[in-house]
Amino acid sequence: MPRPERVDALILGAGVAGLSAGLWLRDLGIRAVILEEALQPGGQLHEIHAPIPNYLLAYGWDGARVAAGMLGDARAAGLPILVGSPAVSVSVRSRTVEREEERIRAAALVIATGLRRRTLGVPGERELAGRGVSFSANRDRTAYAGRPVVVVGGGTAAVEDALLCAETGSPVTLLHRSARFRARRDFLERARKERSIRIVTGARVTRVLGKDQVAGVEYKVRGTARPRTAPADAVFLRIGWEPRTDLLRGQLRMDRAGYLIAGPAGSTSVSRVYAIGDVCSPRCPSIANAAGQGAAAAWEIARALKRL
Repeated sequence: MPRPERVDALILGAGVAGLSAGLWLRDLGIRAVILEEALQPGGQLHEIHAPIPNYLLAYGWDGARVAAGMLGDARAAGLPILVGSPAVSVSVRSRTVEREEERIRAAALVIATGLRRRTLGVPGERELAGRGVSFSANRDRTAYAGRPVVVVGGGTAAVEDALLCAETGSPVTLLHRSARFRARRDFLERARKERSIRIVTGARVTRVLGKDQVAGVEYKVRGTARPRTAPADAVFLRIGWEPRTDLLRGQLRMDRAGYLIAGPAGSTSVSRVYAIGDVCSPRCPSIANAAGQGAAAAWEIARALKRL
């Protein structure tokens, strides 16, 4: 393999945090390359299907519209973004990333890989993705209006999805593995009063049923041996998120859930390696937080590389 290409800064991830860092680094005169494994930059923005209520200049937009605007700005600024370019391996100590047949070594490495949706890992889930298995009632509920659906999860997003589906006339079964919900109290109270929503606690999903289309969900209730079935034309999975840190395990400090532990301006346990955005923000995953962390890390990198 040829010697690695060298750049000033290498950013893994072209979501809000990565694009923000790239733009600020360009403004500070630092050559940065952004690697994005997806074909479309924007990260978690593409998972936001409801109007955004809390980010200036994007108020009332959905995530796809914000992503398109940010990408347009990034291209206008000339940011080098390599899409469809997943990292095969990452060596944190040497700040080297390998992708396909190429290696890139950087003076500063920025981890902005974000999150991915947590999945059940049960038979039928992957096979029926897009054919009744969905991650968003905001996006897909009208396609199943009036038809039975299952929502899996116990947080605010799950309870909200159950309410949204009920509004379209769907009979809803809400399955939650615990007896205790993490959802907002007002949402939960509304769901408990809604006649078309049946709540089952202590329920563990064991299989998504169906051949060419979702036909139901098989689950077991804690303390019972026999599986039960909830008929459904769709199942909405709302069981949370997990950080994309697989290639970094054992190389950087993480918490028990796999989130990177970052200090001020994104500093990590290894010199000149920074973590920004949702991958290190389990308590505050947001557009505003990601954008601010990207800017802060860029300034810190400029200082570390003695450009300030």
